[in-house]
Amino acid sequence: MFSGSGFNRKLNALFFKLNQVLSTFLHSHCVHPPLMTQVLSAMSSVNAQEPALDRSHRLDLFIRLALGIAFALAAGFYIRSGIGEFCKMDFTHLQPHEVTRALSIVVIGLYTLLIACIYVVRLRPVSRGVGFLPSAAAVLGGFLMAALLFLSPREDLPMGVRIFACGLVVLGNAFAIIILLQLGRSFSILPEGRRLVTRGPYSVVRHPLYLAEAVATLGIVITFLSPWALLLIVVQLGLQIVRIHYEEAVLKEHFPEYEDYAKHTWRLIPGIY
Repeated sequence: MFSGSGFNRKLNALFFKLNQVLSTFLHSHCVHPPLMTQVLSAMSSVNAQEPALDRSHRLDLFIRLALGIAFALAAGFYIRSGIGEFCKMDFTHLQPHEVTRALSIVVIGLYTLLIACIYVVRLRPVSRGVGFLPSAAAVLGGFLMAALLFLSPREDLPMGVRIFACGLVVLGNAFAIIILLQLGRSFSILPEGRRLVTRGPYSVVRHPLYLAEAVATLGIVITFLSPWALLLIVVQLGLQIVRIHYEEAVLKEHFPEYEDYAKHTWRLIPGIY
């Protein structure tokens, strides 16, 4: 067992190593310099404020840095893969499906990189979902579609369908980037309240990020089209609806103005739901 001071020393050392790794990655790959500056500034402030941090705060910082690094590594993989696809192209005989495929991979990488940056500088939660089910719905709703990696993409799809599918991925992730920039430091995967955002796309839809992700997910499912892929997206969409209800319960509890905000906005799809 660690003593309190021993635990803090070990956690401080781990923070320092995580800071070094993420700083190096962001300097090499970050495409949004102002956000990178904010990220690195926040990381530096961790060491400056360490004596005043309690254990829960330290663990929160550890989780943010660890997940930030995980998303940054995933982003690097996608961006490198997408650029590799572009490098293999014969630009004298460009094929539309090859361009949209490479572009879709790069945009996924940029969206993932933005998540990595925001995860490090996001605000501490002021309210959280209670119990196992809210967190389980959030994690499964957010990452269940990764199971598509166990399936093989369809190589027999018509050219137009392949272009359409990749176009959905590009469009969905591009909108997700715009929405995530609007959401900023209030971003969270788990049902947590940080700051109520009601401007931009949030003035029309309460969960526009999930709508953008659903558009991108539909494109990916078409690429892997099969009964298993269809089953996954149905289950994932169901989990996202459950996730939304848990999130709204958390926001209603801490932000009294949420009830009035909800009366003037759509939950997910404008004019429908």
